[in-house]
Amino acid sequence: MGGAALRELLPDLPDSIITAPRWWVALSGGADSVALLYALSAYRESVAGPPVSAIHVNHGLHPDAPSWAQTCQAHCDAVSVPLLVTECTVASSGRGLEADARSARYQAFESVLGPEEVLFTAHHADDMVETVLLRLFRGAGPRGLAGIPQERACGHGRIFRPFLDQRAEALKAAVASAGLEYVLDPSNLEVRQDRNYLRQVVLPTVAERWPGYRETVRRAAGLQALARDRLAALPLPLGETRMGEPVLAIDPLLDAAGLAAQIHQWLGLLAVEAPDQRRLSELARQALTANGDRMPELVWREHCLRVWGGSVVKVSVPESFDDLPKRVTVGESVAGRWGSLSWEPGPAGDALPRGVQLGLQTSARLENLSFPHRPEKATNKWLQEMRIPPWWRRYLLVLNDKNIPVWLLPVGALAGISTLNAPVADDGLVPVWRRARPV
Repeated sequence: MGGAALRELLPDLPDSIITAPRWWVALSGGADSVALLYALSAYRESVAGPPVSAIHVNHGLHPDAPSWAQTCQAHCDAVSVPLLVTECTVASSGRGLEADARSARYQAFESVLGPEEVLFTAHHADDMVETVLLRLFRGAGPRGLAGIPQERACGHGRIFRPFLDQRAEALKAAVASAGLEYVLDPSNLEVRQDRNYLRQVVLPTVAERWPGYRETVRRAAGLQALARDRLAALPLPLGETRMGEPVLAIDPLLDAAGLAAQIHQWLGLLAVEAPDQRRLSELARQALTANGDRMPELVWREHCLRVWGGSVVKVSVPESFDDLPKRVTVGESVAGRWGSLSWEPGPAGDALPRGVQLGLQTSARLENLSFPHRPEKATNKWLQEMRIPPWWRRYLLVLNDKNIPVWLLPVGALAGISTLNAPVADDGLVPVWRRARPV
């Protein structure tokens, strides 16, 4: 059904993409994603690529959404590709419907991608131009003005966009020539959303005066990408908290503008969309002037930056501990919404005996604790000295033997370990806590 002709729309894919364990196609049902589905299906046959699946996200925003899913299913059946239809709820964040729908869509994508799997999206040259101009109007810097990257991380896998050199009209023409049906979303004709206004009103006028604007905007985006990469090569004082949260050390010799620039660069390395420059500059000002007992913070979307201990911390939220088991057996792994507890070999003098049953709780109930050969102190005081962030001090895992704390994760053995009666042989174990939620 025209797959061979559509195959010609694709450039040669890198070996790292061809050797991925699975390909996913983000299939909206529009002409662009339909072209991508057929092109990739044909391409896979020519290179003996991995299995292909498609994902269709129903945002629940249009009454015709069920018929769009049916169209996607028909196309997937035609090329023998399994389709996953995912329904999501678009929660309002105040950033606009388009941005909120995009966030919900990418959360759905992240939820299905396995390690090193690749999700193909059908972003094209017109999408690139629109994105650059929208970010320009919002005052973006080099990272934003670099436009849409061809490849980036997404959950446990990667996103790859092979159509960035193709114009939207060329993709539609190819799909029409192949006789393939595709979805027409009437909301794309409305001009209330910024992107639609740019596409329907602004760019047609621009094209009358500068018909080659697509190429010049994309060339400018390429230059901004070079500037972004140069900035990214500048050294930053980076680290982590004891809970694995990313940290940017504050250089007191910088002014607020310089620190804000570092924070912006750092967020780029973390693949986090930065907040607006005004709020970023205010956080930088407070970080440089706040007293040591204050923790200024900046919250936007699902992200939070907090100033603590001479650093800016990309804060992560403690997990739910509702399903934390009350007892565990040394050597037997367990997992839940709170994360997972596994075991690794440890030295006989500082390990736990295999097979012993221990209680498991959080540090919220621990008023005092002591470490081997060190005095007992208030838990909060010890954790402060151990450089545990304040927002985590109630949420550490504690192993206990007959209500005597013997191990604190992620810190280490406690003085109570000496009360264990079972001998520790050469195969003694130490606990490893891996959090459920990525930082």
